[in-house]
Amino acid sequence: MISITAFDIIAKSFKIRNNKPVIDDYIFQCHYKLTTNILLTFCLLITSINLIGNPIECITNLSKNAEYNKVINSYCWMSNLYTYNKKPEFRLPGLRNIENNEKNIRFHSYYKWVPFMLFFQAMTFYVPHWIWKIWEGGKIRMITSDMRGFCEGSYETRRLKQNRLVQYFVESFHTHNTYAFGYIFCEMINIFNISFNIYITHKFLDESFLTYGIKTLNYYQHPNHDLNPMEVIFPRLSKCNFFKYGPSGTIQNVDAMCILTQNVLNEKIYLLLWIWFLILAIISIIAFMYRIVIITQIVMKTTLLINMFKFTNNKQIISMLVNKFQVGDYILFNFIEKNVNCIQFNEIMEEIWSQV
Repeated sequence: MISITAFDIIAKSFKIRNNKPVIDDYIFQCHYKLTTNILLTFCLLITSINLIGNPIECITNLSKNAEYNKVINSYCWMSNLYTYNKKPEFRLPGLRNIENNEKNIRFHSYYKWVPFMLFFQAMTFYVPHWIWKIWEGGKIRMITSDMRGFCEGSYETRRLKQNRLVQYFVESFHTHNTYAFGYIFCEMINIFNISFNIYITHKFLDESFLTYGIKTLNYYQHPNHDLNPMEVIFPRLSKCNFFKYGPSGTIQNVDAMCILTQNVLNEKIYLLLWIWFLILAIISIIAFMYRIVIITQIVMKTTLLINMFKFTNNKQIISMLVNKFQVGDYILFNFIEKNVNCIQFNEIMEEIWSQV
C-alpha cells in the first residue's frame, strides 16, 4: 500500500497543469522532474522487492537447519560478500576454490545501501530547483496571474491583464539581471550536480561505473571473448565466511555460497542510469554553452528572438529588443513567452516595443 501511494504521488508530478507557472526550460526540468522521479522509482522498486521477497539466500553444509539459515542469511547480508576475479573457465561466475595467499578477492558492500543511495541522489537533483524557486520568488506567477492556460473572459479583460504585465515590465526594465544570473547560476549547479552524481556512483560501485556501459555494450557485441561486466560488478553468486564455535570450542569457518537476487535488478538499473547520466550531462553542457553564446553574441540572440516571435516579421521590433534588452530582460521575457499563448505574447511584445 505504501509503495502504491508513493508511485501515485510520482505519477501526479508528470501531469500538465496549465495554472502552474513555468520558471525554467525543458533541460532544467529533466534534472529535477524526470531524473528525480526516475531515481525515486528505482528506490521504491528495490525497497519493495527487499520487503516482499528475500534479497539474499545462502547455502551451506548447515542448510538443513532452518535457524542456522536465518542467522547466516542475516550475517552475510550485513557483512561484505566477496567474489574472486573470475576467468572465463570458471563454471560459477566469481566463485572458485580458495588458494593460498589469494589476492584477487573483490568485496561487495554496496548492495544493502542501494535504496539509500538512490534516494540521496534523487534529493540532490531536486536541490537546484529548490534554490531557483527561492531565488525566483514567485515573480512569473505574479506577473502572469490569470493569463496562463486557456484564457477566459472578454477581450477587454484580456487586454487589462496584458497591460498590467506590460506596465510591470516597462517600469522594471533593466532591473532583472540578478534574477537572470540566479537562473544561470542554478544551471551551473545542475552541471556540477550531474558530474557529482556520476563521480559518487563511480565510487559507490568500487570505481566501476564510468566504464560500465561501454564494457556492457562491448560484451554483448562479443559475448564469447569478454567477461560479462554485469556479473563482475553485480554478482548473482558470491561467497561469505561465517565463523562459529565447534563442539570442542574451536572456531569453525562455514563457507557459504549466497545468491543476491537484488543484483538481477541492480545491473539493469545502473546500466539505465549510466546511459541517462551520460545523455543528461551532454545536453546540459551544450545548453549552457548555447546560453552563454546567446548572452554574449548579438547575432545569436537575434536569431533566437526571431524564432520566439513566430507570428511576426517586424524587424524593427526585433532590432529594438536586441539592442535594448539586457540579460535579465531577455531571460524574463523568455519566461513570459512560456506562460502565455502566442497571440497574447505578440500583443505584449508590441506594447513593450511602443513604451520602452
